[in-house]
Amino acid sequence: MKFPVIKVRRLKILGTAMLLSALAALIGIALYFAPPTLASVSTVGDFVAINDALFAVRGQAWLTKLLHLPDTDPPNDNIRLVAIDEASLQDPPKGLGYPVQRTAIGDLLRKLGKAGAKIVAFDMEFFEHSHDPKVDASFEDGLRKQATVLGMTVDITQGGIMSFEQPPPDIAQLVHLGSTTVDNPGGWLVGQPYVISSTVTNSDKTTKTTVYPTLALATASYWMGATYGPIDDWHGKLGNDIVALDGNGKLLMLPFNVSEHVDQGETNGLASRAGTADLSMPAIQEVSMIDALKFDPDTMKAFAQNEVIVVGYTAQAAGDFILTPNGRYPGVFSNVRLIDQLMSHRFIHRVQPWIDVVLIVVLALAIGFIVTQLRATLGVALAIGVAVVYTAFAVAFYAYTLHWIDLVHVDGAIILSALFVALYRTITEGSDKRMITEMFGKHVSPALVSRMLSHDDPLKALDLSGKRAKVTIFYSDIRGFTAMSENMTPEQIYGQLNEYFEEMCKIVFEHGGYVDKFIGDCLMAVFSAPDPRPGTIDAVEATESAFRQQERIIEMMTEWKEQGRQLFTVGMGLNTGEVVMGNLGSSDRLNYTVIGDNVNTAARLYNVAKGGQTIISEATYNEVKDHFIVNELTPVFVKGKVLPLRNFELLARLKPGEPNTSTLLDPENLPEAYTADAH
Repeated sequence: MKFPVIKVRRLKILGTAMLLSALAALIGIALYFAPPTLASVSTVGDFVAINDALFAVRGQAWLTKLLHLPDTDPPNDNIRLVAIDEASLQDPPKGLGYPVQRTAIGDLLRKLGKAGAKIVAFDMEFFEHSHDPKVDASFEDGLRKQATVLGMTVDITQGGIMSFEQPPPDIAQLVHLGSTTVDNPGGWLVGQPYVISSTVTNSDKTTKTTVYPTLALATASYWMGATYGPIDDWHGKLGNDIVALDGNGKLLMLPFNVSEHVDQGETNGLASRAGTADLSMPAIQEVSMIDALKFDPDTMKAFAQNEVIVVGYTAQAAGDFILTPNGRYPGVFSNVRLIDQLMSHRFIHRVQPWIDVVLIVVLALAIGFIVTQLRATLGVALAIGVAVVYTAFAVAFYAYTLHWIDLVHVDGAIILSALFVALYRTITEGSDKRMITEMFGKHVSPALVSRMLSHDDPLKALDLSGKRAKVTIFYSDIRGFTAMSENMTPEQIYGQLNEYFEEMCKIVFEHGGYVDKFIGDCLMAVFSAPDPRPGTIDAVEATESAFRQQERIIEMMTEWKEQGRQLFTVGMGLNTGEVVMGNLGSSDRLNYTVIGDNVNTAARLYNVAKGGQTIISEATYNEVKDHFIVNELTPVFVKGKVLPLRNFELLARLKPGEPNTSTLLDPENLPEAYTADAH
């Protein structure tokens, strides 16, 4: 079975577009699975982007109210932050100095113990003894009076062996330990391992696995009285609760709001910088350590009883800062946030990677297909619109459900797919447009060429494989040209013919016609290929074109007579009917033309016409009878036709409101037909 060329070509374009869209999807997938250290293009960057987008939305109070966005940062009344801030780091007696002495920490622990604090977590390092036994004794006494969580770090060597750095044994036995090890891919803190497991193989080949909680998990589990442990890379347990993880055993940190206060006064000591910003978390009650040490027992009890107390540096001078999706903030804020999430059971649920991959592939391919069906610029604009809508969906899905679905890579694949396909179409359609310009530029009006080129698929607009359409075919021929040319030089012949054809073609173009070919002194035109118009428009425009051409010929002959040039008359014929239009020829040379019996009929009619006469067929007459005055001629036998043809001589235009004075024969009593002689 032979498929039409146009369809094969469309399939080729579509196939190439799908391959380019698949390439865009593969790029998106490759970046999706890029190492986390490549934060700007990996899933880390996507997590940052979706949180940035949500913060941008929340930054518009009216939009938050309009969308009824749930509060992801509600107050937690069970957590207190004792901040070692700029004021606390001033030199004594105004502050505690830097670093904060352990005697002050011991005093704080004893006050908290008396006030009934549930658990105190220090986001600070105590990996060595101080140089003063009395200081250590004061510190350890405080640890005995108050349940405390201290941090430890876990390092993994290249051989996969874990090493631990933790407080000295005499201190470690007084406290609970939690890992403060964080993973900052690309410099961003997006979460923390839920637990760290260490498996040791004994000499008898038995294995022992030890699970080390994070500082946040050790603190929250103690406050809740809940056991904890890993389930798999996507889930952990905390008492009866299931903790959502990110597929790599990491608890994702829900970004938090931060308030900033700038002290414009002058201070002394380490923090003696007017204009230094104090940062705080509005969702957590916070107090400066220097102020907490001054609390009386009742105030301390109201502040700390049965609560989780987190102690850590917030002062810029301490240098303990992290980079989060919402900005650069003190590291203790991250532990406070993770403790808050575990206590309130608010976790970020990352969707399975296969869902993200399917979205990348399906949307990229869908956009690629759509861009093949639309104008390239419109397709790219639509792709941008789809990316915007998808972004809104992903951010809303995250805001309302805390489910993280990929944003950057899906949007990137959508835009890349549109750009790839649009660029491909621009290149291929540029070739198509050049072909159309070469094929039709000198045969049809510039307006028609422009309309064809503006089509989403120029070749489809032409349907070069051939199609049936109703058109009006026009032929004209110079009468007595052969005899006339005998008295002219070749230069004169070509000069006058070109001048004549220039004027005739101009009129054809003005009425939407297509110049099919020149056959010596004969002109063939089609109204209106390759884009037929509805109703009787083509027939009326073709007839008006013929009428105007005869008028222009009279004007030209008057001018030529004055110039002493050879004169001539022209016979014209028109017929309306269905033809087949399309590319015709060999593989080496093609010509866009029309073929069919109605073309032959038009050719016979122009042979019937005498010089200065325009003959139209019965089919054309039926379409233009309300616009022109005609005189029906004797039916004529023409070559290739068994029955005689009714034919009509075009006389004049019919003006609006003017009675139609056309002379018609009685269809039931037509005179005997004659055989036409060729002119």
